[in-house]
Amino acid sequence: MHTPTPKPGLFQKGLFGLLAAKTLLHLTAILNGYGLHRDEYLYLAEGHHPLWGYMEGPPVIGWVAGISQLIFGGTIWAAKIPVLIIGLLSLWLLCEMVRELGGGKHAQLIAGAGWLLSPVYLGSNALFQPVSFNQFCWLLTGLALVRLINYQRPKDWYILGGVAGLGLMTKYSIVFYLFSLLAGLLLTEQRSLLRSKHLWRSVGIALVMWLPNLWWQFNHGFPVMAHMQELSETQLVNMSAMDFLVPQFLFHALGVLIWLPGLVYLIRSKQLRPYRSLAFAYIILIALLLLLNGKAYYTFGAYTSLFAAGGCYWAQRLGEKSWWVVLPLAANFILIPFGLPVLPVDKMQQYSIFTRDNLGMTAGLRWEDGTVRDLSQDYADMHGWEEMVAKVAEFYHQLPPEEQATCMIEGGNYGHAGALSFFRHKYDLPEAVSFDASFLLWVPEQVEFDRQIILDDSPQGPSDYFSVVSLIDSTHTPYARETGFIYYRKQPKTDVSQAWTDIVRARRAAQLGE
Repeated sequence: MHTPTPKPGLFQKGLFGLLAAKTLLHLTAILNGYGLHRDEYLYLAEGHHPLWGYMEGPPVIGWVAGISQLIFGGTIWAAKIPVLIIGLLSLWLLCEMVRELGGGKHAQLIAGAGWLLSPVYLGSNALFQPVSFNQFCWLLTGLALVRLINYQRPKDWYILGGVAGLGLMTKYSIVFYLFSLLAGLLLTEQRSLLRSKHLWRSVGIALVMWLPNLWWQFNHGFPVMAHMQELSETQLVNMSAMDFLVPQFLFHALGVLIWLPGLVYLIRSKQLRPYRSLAFAYIILIALLLLLNGKAYYTFGAYTSLFAAGGCYWAQRLGEKSWWVVLPLAANFILIPFGLPVLPVDKMQQYSIFTRDNLGMTAGLRWEDGTVRDLSQDYADMHGWEEMVAKVAEFYHQLPPEEQATCMIEGGNYGHAGALSFFRHKYDLPEAVSFDASFLLWVPEQVEFDRQIILDDSPQGPSDYFSVVSLIDSTHTPYARETGFIYYRKQPKTDVSQAWTDIVRARRAAQLGE
């Protein structure tokens, strides 16, 4: 049994400073007036429909969205609160991990500063998406394993099982990390832990927590498999080994000065020898995702433990002078605007053009179609949505009340539908429908209507169901990626309500096996 060294105290003043700095950075970003990202609109819409699963993945993101909107309301500010809280908790737990590894105040400060100034984690905690909660679960898993190695109490096994179950209900990719940690343990003397009878109880806890989502997947034809296949065919097939490996050394910018020595220190040092499984897990994870043509960002969650080890390395190597290691991290401020929108969008565009043309920094400006633009795709995806909804509302409220009562509003993709849902009460609109993404799960089969307003990203042709199809308006605001075309359909050729029912059932049968 491993006997841990006495655990140093928590560097409370340093932690408070890190938490304050992170909060200030995120508040600055919120005040700059960016809208929500298209994906955020989808996940916030899921909050109004709590389920055991969604087309995109497990249910935790939808549950958090529902609770958050119930407590904080449905505003852009409110949408940012949960991920900011997760980011602050992550900083605290990172410092706790450093303590469990035997690191004192200098180690905690170095690890915390490296994590704080990583554009990766600033960006993750800026958007209400599963990735932020997923990284948090990976951190919890790593910390739970370290505590299990240190104390080997039954409750440590059960905590690890609970954390794994939470991770599985948050994002399925944690399976890769759990597998890598298991393989890492097998490569070290800590493999003796796996002989514990509490292992299977821990696994049982995780599976029981995951079971409702597995049952949901089964009842809906395992939509996650279709999602993974589509991802493989449309995106992962284009990933090369260099596309995956090179960014691993660039993601955290000069944070590499902390996490890379941390990786080596975990493997070679006597002090951290009991925790070598964390290093082996990282290496196995890299190899596994490389084999599966995974995206480079799938590894984000595994770096936190390396930052913790890196803090311990520099504190041991330099002693009282180790805080000097933090100074080079100031260079990360050049990259922070690409991860967190701390600049107003007009200034951000100017900054992007300058760094692209003068410093050759194009990675953050490359869109999924391969082109290099003047603004990052994520930032472009934060603009134009409310303007589209406002134009839909302007036309809708021009209709006589009796026509409004029988008018359906449809979003062509989940971004449109999510924005229509998010701004629904502000613009006094009926609930929008859509067949895209998880909106398919709650689109009503029975709807009495005889006209439609459709918001889509492409021009519409003649309709099989309506005699009149009119382009009412289109919108493309500055900086926005999305173009919105607003069409009005009326004068049905057939019983459109029955046709709608047939279409909904056919779509669900095709995608959900219903």
